[in-house]
Amino acid sequence: MLAWIFHAAVVDLRPLATLWIPLAWLLATMGLRAAAAALRGMIAARASRLVRTELRVRLFRVLCLAGPQHKQDSGHLLSSLVDQVEALDPYFARYRPQAVAAALIPALILVAVTTVDWLAGLLLALAAPLIPIFMILVGWGAEQASQRQQQALGRLSGLFHDRLRALAQIRRLGAGPAELKRLRAYSEEFRDRTMRVLRLAFLSSAVLEFFAAVAIASLAIYIGLGLLGFITFGPADKLTLASGLFVLLLAPEFFNPLRQLAQHWHDRADALAAATDIRALLDLPPARPVPAGRPPRMPDRSYPVEASRLSHAWPGRQRILEDLDLRVDAGEHLLINGPSGCGKSTLISALAGFISPSAGNITYAGIDLGRLDQQSLARSRSWLGQRPVLFAGTLASNIAIGKTDASAAEIQKVAELAGVDEFARHLPLGLNSRIGEQGLGLSGGQAQRLALARVLLDPRPLLLLDEPTTSLDELSETLIWDAIRHVSEQRPMTVICASHSALAQRWAGRILSLHDGHLSAHGP
Repeated sequence: MLAWIFHAAVVDLRPLATLWIPLAWLLATMGLRAAAAALRGMIAARASRLVRTELRVRLFRVLCLAGPQHKQDSGHLLSSLVDQVEALDPYFARYRPQAVAAALIPALILVAVTTVDWLAGLLLALAAPLIPIFMILVGWGAEQASQRQQQALGRLSGLFHDRLRALAQIRRLGAGPAELKRLRAYSEEFRDRTMRVLRLAFLSSAVLEFFAAVAIASLAIYIGLGLLGFITFGPADKLTLASGLFVLLLAPEFFNPLRQLAQHWHDRADALAAATDIRALLDLPPARPVPAGRPPRMPDRSYPVEASRLSHAWPGRQRILEDLDLRVDAGEHLLINGPSGCGKSTLISALAGFISPSAGNITYAGIDLGRLDQQSLARSRSWLGQRPVLFAGTLASNIAIGKTDASAAEIQKVAELAGVDEFARHLPLGLNSRIGEQGLGLSGGQAQRLALARVLLDPRPLLLLDEPTTSLDELSETLIWDAIRHVSEQRPMTVICASHSALAQRWAGRILSLHDGHLSAHGP
C-alpha cells in the first residue's frame, strides 16, 4: 500500500485529496498489525504461564513421590523449582512464537516478492539460509555455556541456602570470613559464566545484523540500478517505482523475523540448559511403587506393624538390612538402638514408606504397605525426625501447619500434651509469639516439642521416631520423652523409635538392637 501511494503521488502526480481512502486503509492496517502483535504477546505469555505452572506441579509431585531419599540439597531443589523453571519463560513466551513466525512470514514474503520480481526473490532466497546456519553454529556454543551457567547457579543457590540455615553456627564458630570468601568465589564463577553467555549472544546478534544489512544493501543496489536503466538482465527493465519500492520495503520485513529469532536464540539455549536439570528431577523414580486400584481402609486405632525378610542396600553399597524380621504389637513402645550407621534410619524410612526395600514386605494391621498410596500412608502414620521443619510465624501456626482448620482449644490442648505450653507461657504472646525460619529463637528441645505438638494435633495410630533427641541436652531430652510418654497415655498408639539414647531405654517397653542387618533382643 505504501508503494502504491508513493507511485501514485510521485509518478502519476495524483493530488493528495484523491489518496485519503488508501491513506485511511494504511492507517487501519498499521493499527491491525500492532493489535495482532499485542495479541500474540498476550497469548504467548499466557501459554508460558500455564506451562510453567503445570511443570512446577509435576516437579513438586515427583519430589513428593521421591520422598526424602532423593539426595538433592534444598537449595538446588529451590533453584530448580523457581529459577530454572522461570528460565523457560522466554523460551515459551518469545522463542517458540518467533520460531513459528520465522518459518511462515519470510516464506510468504518470498512468494510475494517473487511474483513481482523473480530476480529479487532469488537474491532473498540465497541470503536467507546464512542466518539460520550461523544461528545453529552459535547455538551449540551458547547451549553449552548456558548449561554451565545453570550448574553454577544451582551450586551457588545450594551453598547460599545452606549457609543461611547455618548462619548462627557460622557466627558462633567464627567461620564468617572463610564462608564469605567461598561465597565470593562461587559468585565470581557465576558472573564469569554469565558474561560468557552474554558475549555469545551479543556476538551472534552483531554478525546476523551484518548479514541482513549486506543482503538488503545488495537488493537496494539492484533495484536502484534497475530503475536507472543500468541493469537490463531478467525482469530489471520492467521495474517501476511501485514494484521496486514494494520489494525494497519488504526486504527488512523478510529478515526481521529471522533477526528477532536470533535475538531469542540465547533464550532457547538457556531453556535447554535449565531443562537438562529439570528433566533429571522429573526422571527421579518414586521411593516406592505407586499402588494400582483403590487403597484399603486403614483402622483409626493403634495397630500391629510387621516386617518379614526385609533387606535393603543403597546403590553402590553393601546391604545394610539383611533378612530382617520384626513384629510390633498394637500399642507397643519399641526402641531400636545400635551404633551410628547400622541402619536404624533406613529401617524407620522403610517402615514409614519413604523407601521401597530391596526385598521383603511390611504390613500395617495385616495390610501390605505396597497397597497404600501416599494419602493413605499420611493418614495412617506420623513421623518425627532429627531436624523438624519450622517456618517463620507464630508457635500456633507452626503447630497447625498440617491442620489449618484446628481450633484454638485444640492447639492449646496438644501444646500442653507436648510440653510446648511450658515455655510458651513465659513468652509475651504465648502461643501467638513469633519465631524465625527453622525455629530461630527456640532451643533444640523446644523446637522438637513444637514439632511433636504438630504431630499430635491430628494423631495417627502409628508414630515413627528417627533419633528425635539427637544433639539435645539431658534436660531437653528428658522433657521430650516425658511428653511422648504422656501423649501415649492420653492417646494409645504404636510407637517405634530409632535412637541410641540411654534415656530412651527408660521410656521403651521393649528394646531391640540392630547389628549387621539383624535385630536381636540384646546388644551385639
